[in-house]
Amino acid sequence: MNRCKRCSQPAAVYLARHKISLCTEHFIDFMKASVRKTIKKYKMIYPYEKIAVAVSGGKDSATLLHILDGIYGETLELIGLYIDLGIEAQEYSKKSLERARSLCLSLNREFVAINLNKEYQISMAMVKERESHLRRPYCAVCGTFKRYLLNRHSLQLGCEKLATGHLLDDESSVLLMNVLNGNMSQLVRAEPYLPGTNSVLIARIKPLYEISELETTLYAQVMGLGFQEEECPYSFGASTLAYKTLIHDMEGKFPGITMKFLQTFHKRFLPALKAYYQGGEGVTLNRCIKCEGPTTEEVCAFCNIRYLLIGNE
Repeated sequence: MNRCKRCSQPAAVYLARHKISLCTEHFIDFMKASVRKTIKKYKMIYPYEKIAVAVSGGKDSATLLHILDGIYGETLELIGLYIDLGIEAQEYSKKSLERARSLCLSLNREFVAINLNKEYQISMAMVKERESHLRRPYCAVCGTFKRYLLNRHSLQLGCEKLATGHLLDDESSVLLMNVLNGNMSQLVRAEPYLPGTNSVLIARIKPLYEISELETTLYAQVMGLGFQEEECPYSFGASTLAYKTLIHDMEGKFPGITMKFLQTFHKRFLPALKAYYQGGEGVTLNRCIKCEGPTTEEVCAFCNIRYLLIGNE
């Protein structure tokens, strides 16, 4: 029988990339300490800030909110911000909304839900019906909507930062995709903390940046956090899933390789990439002429897609 490395009691989990077995109590301590270390390392959070936490109803955002609440308590104002995308298949959005709201209520944290259909007269169901007309993959449109709405409403709520539940698995798979496709503008922004820009783009932080999907799953289960276990019914075939599969296969064969990949990029390649990219013309951030949101063009991607869906309504 495996024993906990900290107290020699029977182990509840084994974390291969760390080569340690832990009992339930010390696994919880380990998770909080790991997130605290990441926050301190990248200088993400300071006491008494007002932070919007993107909650989806899933295990990752549930773990994020629960750990931040446990670490900071009343010294941090946390607002759970949920984007209701109107995914009707399998009542996905309805179930996710219930999970996200329940968690915030259990922690006595403010909960705000933004309904895409009520606020903007569009939904992901409409996107699915007109995917060929939009000439954009469904998941790409979904990502555009979430980024836009989380940014806009976090600012409207008076928050200083937006925290998202992006994990080691997510970040490494997206990093691999951008490296292989040569997406320079994305690679230069592959960081766990991105400062805001002139009150038009909120500062974004990823406290779970060095936490794996396995670890958030175990934490959510151990803590009894109710979360949406079903995957989005429309995510099948998304390109990012293929890259994540590659990352998981490599991690299974070489535990710790995912973290090493991320760390090597940050230490050896990102500084040079930034110097090269910023030595050129860089990117100018404008305000959208329709909604005043952030964009590099005259009209932002959100407003362009909305126009394709419903015109000038």
